[in-house]
Amino acid sequence: MEKRIIAFSPNMKNGLDDDYTLYEDGTVIHDFDEHRYPGGYNLKRRLNAIDLKSDIKSRLINVTSEEDKELARTLLNL
Repeated sequence: MEKRIIAFSPNMKNGLDDDYTLYEDGTVIHDFDEHRYPGGYNLKRRLNAIDLKSDIKSRLINVTSEEDKELARTLLNL
């Protein structure tokens, strides 16, 4: 069974991807580009809510639907 996405926050910094996805089981995936050289694109890292800075948590809460906001706050320890 596929996990349901609670929030997806796409962003770019200096033309490089910096996207976060929060799933209903509390998993957070960070899809990002580190640099423009070979090996620096399309990187992926799995994170825990405790690993996220407050600005990232805010980004995720801001894009969460009203029906999922309480779940997102719980998953992100807010």
